[in-house]
Amino acid sequence: MKVSRKLLISVVTLLSAGSAWALDTSKPILCASMQVNECIDGRGCEAVLPEEVNAPTFLRVDVRNKVIRILKDAPGSKIRSVSRIENRLVLQGAEDGNPRQPDGAGWTISLENDTGRFVATAAVLQGAIVIFGACTEF
Repeated sequence: MKVSRKLLISVVTLLSAGSAWALDTSKPILCASMQVNECIDGRGCEAVLPEEVNAPTFLRVDVRNKVIRILKDAPGSKIRSVSRIENRLVLQGAEDGNPRQPDGAGWTISLENDTGRFVATAAVLQGAIVIFGACTEF
């Protein structure tokens, strides 16, 4: 019984020590959307496919250069703020709309360093897009 307790304690210690550095954000990371919700003022939220709300399925996040891209060589969105809060990396930015659809957005990505999971929100005029997903190094 003592051996199995020691083994359990060793495994838990090893996992908790290793998990603190599970995601190296000093290099670009790839994030995948796993669940997307569209929330409209007065109507609540509903699950949607990413393409229904023009949300990306994959994001290429480069914290060092403060840019997020959907396509590898495409122009990206500028990360205006990077904060470390507890065991999370919080990225924020804002995008203008365009003349045909003048609905810019403020966005936030909260990335858990130990698991690689994230929650992203984009606040638009009387609505929001909420994305749950996970990131990995690539």
